[in-house]
Amino acid sequence: MKLQDDMNDKELEMFFSELRNENNKLTIPEYPKKPSSNFRKLIPIGIAASLLLGIFVWNQTKEETPLYQDLIIISLIEGEDNEQRFVIEQASSMDVWESPTASLLNEF
Repeated sequence: MKLQDDMNDKELEMFFSELRNENNKLTIPEYPKKPSSNFRKLIPIGIAASLLLGIFVWNQTKEETPLYQDLIIISLIEGEDNEQRFVIEQASSMDVWESPTASLLNEF
């Protein structure tokens, strides 16, 4: 049994020695060098761009959206002796507000 193991060992040694010899004959190509980075040159450009963008955003004027200037309210009012007359009022939109369901409350 030992004889067979010795023979297998010698075969394996020969096999691996042949592989080592083949590997030693191979030429390894040179790995290309990493190009030098221009990161340090881009830092001032990035800072300048950030400052310009910040100044542009900071200096923008906020537009005020005007409310509806004036409302004209025309209502029909029943006066004395069952006389009906139109009343025309002018008010700003902040003075007059009616809930969406207010008409339901007035009708009943």
